[in-house]
Amino acid sequence: MNTPNTFPTHPLTRRAYWHLLWETYAPVLALGILCTGLYFTGAMFGLWQRIGDPWRLIALFMTFGFLTHSFLKAKSPLKPTLSKARRRVEDDNNFNHRPFDTVHDTLAIGSNNDVWLDHLSHAKNLLRGAKPSSLRPALAPIDKYYLRFLMPALLMLSAMVGVGDNFERLRTSLAPHWVSGISADTAHYEAWIDPPEYTGRPPSYFKQGNTISAPEGSEFVARISGVKTAPRLILKMGDRTRKITPIRLGPKSFEARAVVNVPTLAQFRIGSQTKTWVLNIGNDLPPTIKFDAPPKAGKYDKLIFTYSLTDDYGVENLSLALHLKQGPIDILETISVGLPGASVRKAETEPSSLDMTKHKWAGKIVLGHLIATDGKGQIGISEAHEFIVPDKIFVKPLAKAVAEQRLLMLAGTDEYIPLPPRVAMTIDDFANKPLFAVDTPERTILRAPKSVQRVAQLIEIVTDTPSGIFDDPSVYMGMRNIYRRLHTAKDQKELIGIPEDLWAIALRAEFGLLGDALEDMRAAERALNNAMARRAPQREVDVLFDRYNAAVDRYMEALMLEAVKNAKNQDQDGQGGSGDFESDEIQKLLDAIKEANRLGDTVAARRALAQLAQLLENMQIQLNAGGGGSNGPSDGGMSEELKQALEELNDVLGEQRKLRDETQSSARAESDKDRQGQDGKDSSGPNKNETKSADTLAKDQQGLRELLDTLEEQTLSGGGDEDENGDKLLSGDVKKALEDAKIAMENAQDALGDGQYYRAGREQSKAIDALRKAGEGLYAQEGKRLENDAKSADRDGNQPDPFGRENDGSGVGDGAEVPMINDQERDRELLEQLRNRAGDQKRDLIERDYLERLLKQF
Repeated sequence: MNTPNTFPTHPLTRRAYWHLLWETYAPVLALGILCTGLYFTGAMFGLWQRIGDPWRLIALFMTFGFLTHSFLKAKSPLKPTLSKARRRVEDDNNFNHRPFDTVHDTLAIGSNNDVWLDHLSHAKNLLRGAKPSSLRPALAPIDKYYLRFLMPALLMLSAMVGVGDNFERLRTSLAPHWVSGISADTAHYEAWIDPPEYTGRPPSYFKQGNTISAPEGSEFVARISGVKTAPRLILKMGDRTRKITPIRLGPKSFEARAVVNVPTLAQFRIGSQTKTWVLNIGNDLPPTIKFDAPPKAGKYDKLIFTYSLTDDYGVENLSLALHLKQGPIDILETISVGLPGASVRKAETEPSSLDMTKHKWAGKIVLGHLIATDGKGQIGISEAHEFIVPDKIFVKPLAKAVAEQRLLMLAGTDEYIPLPPRVAMTIDDFANKPLFAVDTPERTILRAPKSVQRVAQLIEIVTDTPSGIFDDPSVYMGMRNIYRRLHTAKDQKELIGIPEDLWAIALRAEFGLLGDALEDMRAAERALNNAMARRAPQREVDVLFDRYNAAVDRYMEALMLEAVKNAKNQDQDGQGGSGDFESDEIQKLLDAIKEANRLGDTVAARRALAQLAQLLENMQIQLNAGGGGSNGPSDGGMSEELKQALEELNDVLGEQRKLRDETQSSARAESDKDRQGQDGKDSSGPNKNETKSADTLAKDQQGLRELLDTLEEQTLSGGGDEDENGDKLLSGDVKKALEDAKIAMENAQDALGDGQYYRAGREQSKAIDALRKAGEGLYAQEGKRLENDAKSADRDGNQPDPFGRENDGSGVGDGAEVPMINDQERDRELLEQLRNRAGDQKRDLIERDYLERLLKQF
């Protein structure tokens, strides 16, 4: 009986079966496999990448055709069977009578036939001694040139040549679309790094070599031109490899982009040539910040302090966090602190001031620390310092009472007692249950916290008999309005705004209309300053500037009314004179703020805004000091020695101010060079010939200090009081001011020697202040000498400027850099030129993108 035709299980027949398969199909498939191997060999050698289409497609279709033909031809031969495998073993061993079939057969009749058993035993013995079958030559008859050995050797060699890029080359060789040839000789490469937007840095180019350092989160941009088909960009990020298909920009231009966060090796590979870039990606470290000195109370009841900070790519937000020394540590109050710029990478001894008189912790001891946040959101915290939050000192009893009531409102933390549930009322309830609030105390102010009840009682007591207490009816009406609101409030939400209104009432009671105008002006100033600091849209800044301008006008009007009132009182007391409230300097600063903001010079705009606020504060102080009177002498009574001394001192002051302006110009040029110099272009701009080096400025500062020494020895010592020997002496205030000026000049010289423009500018501003104080001291000193002389009729025309300026009326004070007309015209021209270049479509796309990013900063 024959066995079924299944896959052989005996080792000898299985071996013979594979031999038969090879001998049957190898000759048939040989041509197709040979063509396929040769095609892959050419792919890994880079042949198809080099010559491209149509030759690649021709070879691909031919290979596919030969391979298809071979597989179709392979259907003709019969597949080897189990019987054929057994016959191969039996033939190669010269066995007769088919021993393999014998051992698998059984007798049809009976089972103990001695002849059958002998025959079966003989077959098994033959199979035990059988030898494996031998393989017949299958390819030798058709392969006279030994391609069966040459093709595998070439395939292995090509794999070794294209190691690392074999997959990419095979992928390109099998692409179903048109592939143009690529030659490394015609390819041109360009690459750069776009740092994260929060860093504010311009693109960084590979100017020298192929290595660059960049912050994490940067975008790597690689362009290849001169080829019709671009290879993929390979990024090796440690153990991970990423491949990016470039985007076509033009007929022969491609671009690939990738955001990198770890050190990366990027490369394009064409044939055996590669273009490699090494990206050293560094971590963006959190900012560091510290107090230079503990915060303390300063002028105008402001909290003043200085701080220093550093960050890799710039701090964007700064705040002061407070908690009560004796209170819970988890209750924090955070106050925003203005920065000198939109993004500050380094600041040393940067002064800052905060008006915290309205804070609920005013007058209390707190622990405070600074919190700096960079563009990435990382936080740096300073050490904590203990200080007292400055509070406003009210003199008038009514203002003090209102301020205390406000503090009571802020201190209250209790909630209202919940309202009782509403119950449906019947006709009998209307007859028996009281319906008025006075009869239902659970629905009145008795539900309010104790602090709210206390404020309502105090207001009722103060306003019970207004006659003789309230000179201003607005104060009385405001307090009664607060009283009614407290009585009708049903929950804490309805108390919102009452502390703010009480503060406005206290200011009105203390300062009258001037207090309201001053508060409005300060609020408008803060809003405008914050908008410029965060680079708000121009439309928003313009609206806030108009509001600030209107607030300044209202303040000036109130100030003039107060001045007229004071002048009348002085006339009744036999005193003449009134304040000089010229608006030229105010308008000049307002114009400077508007123009600097329009040109995008945020730093100059904010400085001018701060100087304007200082100037307006000086006006109020001058008014409170006596209506603008002066203790100095008139010009008609001024001695020749004093005139000469003041003229020479004014010359030194003018030179010092000019030197500070040159220092600031050099600082801006250096800053522009740091921001834009990495693109390989000359970023010094049209003003590059107008700036001086730090060494030159240091020498000028030294010469100015020596000039001040000479002036003090030869001229200034000739004006002052006489000692017992008849020699002229300088007063103590003048001497101290001159000594401060010389110290500040020395510090500025040292800072310039170290290349620290920012610190030098601050020291030069201190020198300007000291020189101005020296001039005012000389003027006052001369006034004492002439105090017994008759008062000149034209005294009003020779009073010192109430704005706190120098005697010559020049300048706008330290710290405010008001753009000159020529500077503004030059900036406008430069800005217009940038816009024209950005709109020029003939320029490269990369240059236009960079100009667009640059214009966004303006």
